[in-house]
Amino acid sequence: MHTSYKNTEPKKSTFNILKHTWQFVLPVKGLFILSLILNFFFSLFSVLSITLIKPIIEIIFDTSATTEQKKQPENLTFLEQLKDDVFSYVQDVITVSDTSETLFRFGVLVFLVFLLKNIFKLSGNIVNCKFEESVIKDVRDTIFKKISSLSLDFFNRSKLGNLMSIITNDVTIVNQTVINATTSTLREGLQILLFLAVLFSISVKLTLITFVAGLAILGIIRIALKYLKRYASRMQEAMADFTSTMSEILSGIRVVKAFVAEKNANARFRNDTKNYVVSSVKHTKITSLVPILSELAAICALVVVLVQGGLLISQGEIPSADLMLFLFALFSIMAPIIVVTNNIAGFQRGIVAGNRIFRILDLEPSVQDGDIEFSHFQNSIEFKNVSFKYDTEREDYVLKNINLKIEKGKQIALVGASGSGKSTILDLIVRFYDVCDGSILIDGIDLRKLKLSSYRKLFGIVSQENILFNDTIKANITYGLQDFDEQDVIQASKNANCYNFIQNMPNKFETHLGDRGVNVSGGERQRIAIARAIIRNPDILIFDEATSALDAESEKIVQEAINNSLKNKTAIIVAHRLSTVINCDEIIVFENGEIVERGTHQQLIDKDGTYKKLYELQFKANN
Repeated sequence: MHTSYKNTEPKKSTFNILKHTWQFVLPVKGLFILSLILNFFFSLFSVLSITLIKPIIEIIFDTSATTEQKKQPENLTFLEQLKDDVFSYVQDVITVSDTSETLFRFGVLVFLVFLLKNIFKLSGNIVNCKFEESVIKDVRDTIFKKISSLSLDFFNRSKLGNLMSIITNDVTIVNQTVINATTSTLREGLQILLFLAVLFSISVKLTLITFVAGLAILGIIRIALKYLKRYASRMQEAMADFTSTMSEILSGIRVVKAFVAEKNANARFRNDTKNYVVSSVKHTKITSLVPILSELAAICALVVVLVQGGLLISQGEIPSADLMLFLFALFSIMAPIIVVTNNIAGFQRGIVAGNRIFRILDLEPSVQDGDIEFSHFQNSIEFKNVSFKYDTEREDYVLKNINLKIEKGKQIALVGASGSGKSTILDLIVRFYDVCDGSILIDGIDLRKLKLSSYRKLFGIVSQENILFNDTIKANITYGLQDFDEQDVIQASKNANCYNFIQNMPNKFETHLGDRGVNVSGGERQRIAIARAIIRNPDILIFDEATSALDAESEKIVQEAINNSLKNKTAIIVAHRLSTVINCDEIIVFENGEIVERGTHQQLIDKDGTYKKLYELQFKANN
């Protein structure tokens, strides 16, 4: 059965999105681990650089703790004992009888600490960049591969701009707010833990006061997250809208200019960008407010610490150098806290973008691949009671109970009014879609059992509006081919009647065609497309209205190219201009999704039916 994609899947939880993201981290987990190690040493030396404030104060101002101020060893906590041991070791290394020598040694120590800190910072940043870009490249490659593997019904319902926005904007946002934020949160979080260890080693009482501010910050974040997710979702949708609008307008710029619709196009784009600005401002209000309120809560805690610390010094519970170290550590811990809160505030936007990405990655093609390799067309393609509709939820069928046999070596024409089902027959033959009812067989094998990659190699396709890529003529003719030689390209171009005009181009086969082949005429585009189709030496050639958009002179040249390519080939030709299919072995006439007549040109004329009416109508129009 033909099935279509459903875009009604529930949004993924934060845990599921992080789990999906981790799958892209695993291939470069070595870089991730190295990043953690470098960030650990950076954080360690960052904290160490701050703690050096205590010995410098003690050396310069001779404020070493008196015996009364020091706790007895049995009363020390683990962190207090560790702090005292570290500072005692530092003092033993740098302290000598000569004060100037002590200061010189201390200066060397400070320089070495900051040198190592910045070496680890530089190394960490380089590794972080390589890690993040590797993950993002893998995400983008995977999305593009998934999108290119999906069936045509997905593209029929999807906006090109939305898909472009997912690959570019959403992936960038996931990098900034999830992957990059994760590495920076781990680095800054480690600094927070180390600074907390320093704070606890100095005074548990003062540290607990700072915890009150911490609880206030957590409360602020929790309230803000609810609004952040809402506005982040609106931002991503608005960004996708203006990207889609931009893509549509630029793709159809000829139509826009032809109908003097620049004002309408600009107004539509301005409206979409306005919606994005409104959502962005609301989102920024919350993300900016979170760190401000967090900082105010931290400053309040700092004021209380100053007052309480002064009382502890006056009571002889801690030395003044310890209070100075506590204040420096408290000031230093605020920066990583602000970074972490900013990351958390922006994290919801990354989750929204990640949800859009992974909903695409979780899709499966409606046209599933088969298991049988198919290398060569032997006998026939046969439609057996085939019915089809593009939307399975609608009742009206595009094709109804089609029975048709196309034998090898025959040239079959499909004719009829617009919307009668001719091009749909081609889509089903190439298996862009699967039938809803009945079956299509090739050499007695159901198409659904065949591997798509091997089956589609049987065909060379030329449509009414052929897409040429912004590359050279040779690259367009050989598109998708791995092995070819120059003679194949030349012969295909000669058979397609395009060799002569290519030789007149500035760089011949190396001439760039521009976006969608704008540097050549419509007839020349069609002949290059024919060369692209026949260079593969396909078993079956398909021409879908290949000359309908051309003038009389171009049509004549292209028709000659088609006739050259049809020698000893099975061909299926869809045409409005009946004069181009008069010599076909069989003409199939469609009307309202059904076959109403079939036969040769003369047989159908003799029947005096639908075909004859179409032929006479065109004949009179031409006259």
